[in-house]
Amino acid sequence: MKKITKKLSLILVLTIILGLFSSCNKEESSEVNNKEDVVTNETKEAKKEGKHKIIDHAGNEVEVPNNIERIVIDQIPILSTYTAYHGGKAPYIVGYAGSLKEVISDTVLKEMAPELLKAENTVHAQSDINIEEIMKLKPDVIFYNAQNKEHFEQLSKTGIPCVGFATVGAKTPADPINRYVEWLKLLEDVFEEKGKMDNFVDAGNNIVKDVEQRIAKVPENERPSAMILWKYVQGTPIVAGKGVFGDFWLRRLGVKNVAGEAKGFAKINVEQIYEWNPDILFLDGPGLLDIKTKDVFDNNVKGIDFSNLNSVKNRRVYNTKLGMWNWFTPNPDGPLVLAWLAKSTYPEYFKDYDLNKIIKEYYSKWYNYNLNDKEIEDMFSI
Repeated sequence: MKKITKKLSLILVLTIILGLFSSCNKEESSEVNNKEDVVTNETKEAKKEGKHKIIDHAGNEVEVPNNIERIVIDQIPILSTYTAYHGGKAPYIVGYAGSLKEVISDTVLKEMAPELLKAENTVHAQSDINIEEIMKLKPDVIFYNAQNKEHFEQLSKTGIPCVGFATVGAKTPADPINRYVEWLKLLEDVFEEKGKMDNFVDAGNNIVKDVEQRIAKVPENERPSAMILWKYVQGTPIVAGKGVFGDFWLRRLGVKNVAGEAKGFAKINVEQIYEWNPDILFLDGPGLLDIKTKDVFDNNVKGIDFSNLNSVKNRRVYNTKLGMWNWFTPNPDGPLVLAWLAKSTYPEYFKDYDLNKIIKEYYSKWYNYNLNDKEIEDMFSI
């Protein structure tokens, strides 16, 4: 009996000692965790206040703040891509070109991100610049056209970090679908969010792959010729020649760009259009061209007689559409643009392609915006 009592006493003592030891460990562990939390928070704050380096599309190494809350955009039509990057919102933008604001007023972007309409006009158009107005806005960073060296020289003198985004004339081809992805990847660098847009890009690539597989089934003898009228200035047509955004849209369609013999945004005479006589005529949209499909069919554009063109006779004249932006420029609707172009060009091969449904699902999932039927109608009724 005494042996049992001694054993129980020993067990009790050991239990008390182990309890005390465990308690001490917990207290020490708690202290360590608290210290780690303090260090982590201090590290996060230090990182937030710090800077990081990126390489922009001009090839410049730029040091940008980790914490960006004020952005000015000069010239580049990146607002829709920027909004897609932020899931349908446009935070931090305090100023951009007034001409871009005019484009927004014709698109669904004004409903998705109304905060854009409150931003200041830093320039009146895409060609001029107002350094004083930009400085007043105290931006953390300025986004500019990487090919515009003159603007870069003026902007860089402010001491504000300037990040160049590629447009036409960059080292990489001006394919609109590739270009908006390049913009998204540079935004990931700016905001230090590598891989953030991978799923969005993959979803777009899946749409493109499906459309291109359908196009591949079209025999060569059923592929029409086409032309994009980019601008019409004081009686002078300007077309999408070799190497510009429109040229790459037509390449993806697998059609002949009749203006492909010209280079860049090419000024031509009206007689040249008659000679080329494209099977399909695409008209660029708001912000670039005021001519509508109805104007062409009614033949009421001063200086051009459209009536003898094959595209007019066969009622194959199409206005570019407006989603978040003018669809012929780089924008995050790019995969949808290719689908619309292909459906318009090869209607027989896209009979079962429910483009309206695909657009609605795309906007809902990636932009957190539910398009109504009226908005869809507006996109396709310009």
